[in-house]
Amino acid sequence: MIQINDNDQPIDVVQKLVTGTKIVTLNSVQRALRGVLAQDDSDECEFDMFSLEEIKEIIDYLTVYYEAHKEGEAE
Repeated sequence: MIQINDNDQPIDVVQKLVTGTKIVTLNSVQRALRGVLAQDDSDECEFDMFSLEEIKEIIDYLTVYYEAHKEGEAE
C-alpha cells in the first residue's frame, strides 16, 4: 500500500508511485516453481506496485488533468 501524507512534496508522491511494492501470496504451483528455481519456498513474493506501462498511464491521466485545468489557473 502506498501512503501519501499531507506534508509530502510532489516529488515524494512520484517516488512513492514509482518505487512502491506489493506483497502477493503465491499459489501452490507458483510456490513449487519458486522452490525449484530460486530455492525459496515462501508463500509470499514482493513485486512492483505498478508496471512501466501503468506508470505511463498515470502520467497520461495527469497530463490530461493538467491540460484541462491550466486555463483556469492562469486567470
